[in-house]
This record gives sequence, C-alpha cells and structure tokens, in this order.
Amino acid sequence: MAHEKTSETITPAHPPPRPLRTAAIVIYATLVLLVIAIPQSLANWLRDMKSSAVQEILLRGAEGLEDASRRTGIDAPYRRARALFLAFAGKEEN
Repeated sequence: MAHEKTSETITPAHPPPRPLRTAAIVIYATLVLLVIAIPQSLANWLRDMKSSAVQEILLRGAEGLEDASRRTGIDAPYRRARALFLAFAGKEEN
C-alpha cells in the first residue's frame, strides 16, 4: 500500500506571535495614558501648531480633556511631581 499525501495543514493551538502588532498596541496605549495623565501636553502641542480648522477642533477637544482631567483629579500626580520639580529647580510656574 502506498502512503497517501493529504493537502490538509495542521494549525497550531496558539497563533504565531505578532511582535509588530504587540509593539504598536503598547506604543498607542502609552500615548493614550500620557494624554489622559498629562492632558496639557497635548493642548500645548496643538497650540504650537500652525492654525487651521482641524487644529482648532482638536485644540478644543484637548482643552476639554485637560479640564475634565483636572476636575476628576486624574492629573494630580503629574501636578504634584511638577511642583516638586519646579521647587527643586528653583523655578516658578509660567
């Protein structure tokens, strides 16, 4: 009897790792966390951009996020750390 070859492929129990996808998820999650924890950084970055309709819309959204973060206290650790740094450096808030 001859052995018959089948064209079926065996799929592994676990899908192969996707390092690029994992790295992208980590990077974007980190950026989102930074925008939530330090929202004034996004607003400041947008203020420095050339003015356009899109920039104005994004800036309003960033300012709203900054206000919500301040009201809920999410940015409190950042504000405390910044105050300590400014005191240590002998500088004042602008």
